[in-house]
Amino acid sequence: MSKNIISIEELNKSFAEKLICKNNSFGIFENEKIGLVGINGCGKSTLLKLIVGIEPVDSGKITFRKNIRTGYLPQIPKIDPDKTIYEEIYFSDHAQFELLRKYYRILNKLETKPTKTLEEEHYRIIKEIEVNDAWKIEVKAKSILDKFGFNDINQKISTLSGGQKRRIDLARVLMDEPDVLLLDEPTNHLDIDTIEWFQDYLSNYKGTIIFVTHDRYFLDAVSDKIIEMENGKIYFFKGNYSYYLRKKEQQDIDVQRKETRRNAQLKKELKWLQRGARARTSKPKDHLDRVKELIDKSYLSQSKDLDISFKTKRLGKTILEIKNISKRYDDKVLFKNFNHNFQKLERIGIIGINGCGKTTLLKCIMEEIEPDSGSIKVGINTSFSYFEQYINEFDNNQTVLGYIQEFAHNIRTADGALHSASEMLQRFLFDGKMQQSKLENLSGGEKKRLYLLRSLMFGSNFIILDEPTNDLDIRTLEILEDYLDAFKGCIIVVSHDRYFLDRVTDYLLVFDDDRIIKFPGNYSDFLLVKKYRDEENKKRGKKLESKNKKIKKVSHKLNFNEKREIVLIEKDMKNIEDQISIMNTKIEKEASSLSPTDFKEITDKLKELNARMDELESRWLELDEKN
Repeated sequence: MSKNIISIEELNKSFAEKLICKNNSFGIFENEKIGLVGINGCGKSTLLKLIVGIEPVDSGKITFRKNIRTGYLPQIPKIDPDKTIYEEIYFSDHAQFELLRKYYRILNKLETKPTKTLEEEHYRIIKEIEVNDAWKIEVKAKSILDKFGFNDINQKISTLSGGQKRRIDLARVLMDEPDVLLLDEPTNHLDIDTIEWFQDYLSNYKGTIIFVTHDRYFLDAVSDKIIEMENGKIYFFKGNYSYYLRKKEQQDIDVQRKETRRNAQLKKELKWLQRGARARTSKPKDHLDRVKELIDKSYLSQSKDLDISFKTKRLGKTILEIKNISKRYDDKVLFKNFNHNFQKLERIGIIGINGCGKTTLLKCIMEEIEPDSGSIKVGINTSFSYFEQYINEFDNNQTVLGYIQEFAHNIRTADGALHSASEMLQRFLFDGKMQQSKLENLSGGEKKRLYLLRSLMFGSNFIILDEPTNDLDIRTLEILEDYLDAFKGCIIVVSHDRYFLDRVTDYLLVFDDDRIIKFPGNYSDFLLVKKYRDEENKKRGKKLESKNKKIKKVSHKLNFNEKREIVLIEKDMKNIEDQISIMNTKIEKEASSLSPTDFKEITDKLKELNARMDELESRWLELDEKN
């Protein structure tokens, strides 16, 4: 049975009029992997800070078992810009890192002024490192830094981008190997390949993890327990995110049934009361109280969902034409000779590793930067909404209402009605009191939701979203996805959120070195094709390796017909390899012109060719063995 490592008793916390938790008591156990869910501003980040001790409790107690080490990843990294990557990672209080630092200090002294005492000390520290298996953590540190895209560990923190600092902070936390990991949106600024690696890493982590994330695939794969925060209350679900959703669905059904029974009983009681004054005077008082209770008590939640609905204008014949554009920074080519002519209702996802040029392509489309060559033509009726990854425009002393009124006092919705800025804020879950709050009092997710309103409210017909899922809660994402499903325009999305890509897009632009590959399908489709091709290449590589180890010349042990057969087999194998190569190239370079039927025909043909190749290779190996 798992041991309790953190005890939380009668926990209370609130900010101004915002209640975070009230009289909550619970325990956190060894090796639990807990996902925190709830709308933006409900207190998920605050709960992590309370557990770490960064934020004080109003009342109650949080107790750790003795010698428990914690590691905390905040949403905004707090690392020293004057340090190097090496200093930030290796200068933790972890015992193994302390041994490594001693080793490198002695090594530097030996290189400048060697002495017998230093040599003896050097020998002792090496023995101590080996006993404590400290070399292993150095290998792990270099491996994780390499995975996060850092090759030069002497690079200054001050030279890194915001996303790179975030990844360094994550590497720091992982390297310390704490007993309890507390992670606030750990997948932000990670590309998809790195997220999948990180997902596997946490699934196998020997320790307790408490994390906040909007990535539903990540949440489902890593968590074995869900904590939901709502209106100061904390609810527990023993299972992953899929289990949580099933239980919530069942709870909603149960609540609806109770509400149906309440309405039926209320209808019956009201009918009796409406019979007249005489009947009412003879009605027992407790029965009248029961009617009042039925009227006052509803089982349905009073919370409202985010309502997104804006008037849009029709797209013209020409929407957006991109012709042979190229862009490079310094010596790195981001993309070259890229072409695309956008059609109505196209929903395109853009994927690739960090720094490959995804945001640069969006900025070229929005005319914020010029491509090195080529042209971009925007249609006369095309109207863009651009949701940028980094928001630098907030004046923290401005009110929520003032921020929206700065751009528009009235906003037209899809039904043609004109609504005030205050009314639209109500629809975006900012009530009257919050509208008068200063922006500095909003959580990161609430600011992102406010920025989403500002980005969409002008009724554009072409939406461009650059990492829209960062810091938005899952419920807001679900409603944004519903809105995009019904949107009668074009969409471009840069995202590392695999679920969001699957839900919103049906076509991908994949950044691969200096080219952009077009792929007809969503991210899961792309992953299946990639996996199939990787497996086929791996299988073929093993067979060719086996074949190359054998002597290819035909000896006298084969008869004339067998000698002739082996020559023909090699010729056929070469022909099939050429056909497979041509078809793979077609998938990569001509995907924009492939219909789903074309794509299926090519895939079926590839399977047929691969099967024939297997037969030929088996026969070739049989003849060669005889030889």
